[in-house]
Amino acid sequence: MQHVAYHRLAARELVASAKYYERRCPGLGDEFLDAVESATLDLRAHPEAGRREPHRASSWRIARFPYRLFYTAQPDRIWIVAVAHLSRRPGYWLRRMT
Repeated sequence: MQHVAYHRLAARELVASAKYYERRCPGLGDEFLDAVESATLDLRAHPEAGRREPHRASSWRIARFPYRLFYTAQPDRIWIVAVAHLSRRPGYWLRRMT
């Protein structure tokens, strides 16, 4: 299994989203992080199963939350370029693909 690494902006998105959910309801931020962890475990096991996206990227849906992990499967790692909300700024993460 490959390891997972986050683009620095994707890591910020992950933390900001967890904080947002925690402010809405105590414990929900942890549930969001658990859902992301579950998604990354599935992704590590089956990186080819993600949905194909533009510019060599794929995406994986996060259960229970309106988010997708946008990533590339590289020989030595899964590179997550965005932790993106599904109804905000589609495609903003594309510039991170270079």
